[in-house]
Amino acid sequence: MEEFINALKEINAALNQQAAELRRQNKDDEAVFCTVRANVYDICATVCRVHLDKGDISAVGGIYSRFQEEWSASLEAAKRQNHAKKICIEEMKLEALADVCARFAAARCE
Repeated sequence: MEEFINALKEINAALNQQAAELRRQNKDDEAVFCTVRANVYDICATVCRVHLDKGDISAVGGIYSRFQEEWSASLEAAKRQNHAKKICIEEMKLEALADVCARFAAARCE
C-alpha cells in the first residue's frame, strides 16, 4: 500500500509542476484542470494514509466509491445547468478517480 500512496503523491507532484508551467505560459484554464486532477490524487492518497495508519484499509474503497457518487451527481447537475467549465472539472475529477481506483485495486491484489 505504501507504493500505491507514493505513486499517488508522485502523480500529484507532477501535475502540480505541470500546472505551474502552464501558469507561466498564461494557460490558466489548463492549469486549473491540472490542479483539479492533482487535488484528486492528493485527497485519495491522504484518505488511504489515514485509514492505513488506523489499520482499516478496507474502508478506503468505500470512500472512493462515495467520491465517485458525489462527483457523478455534481457532473449531472452541471450538465443540467449547461455549465461547461464545471462539466469539464467534474469529468476530470472522475477520470483521475478512475485511475486511482484501478491503482488501488491493483495494490490490494499484490
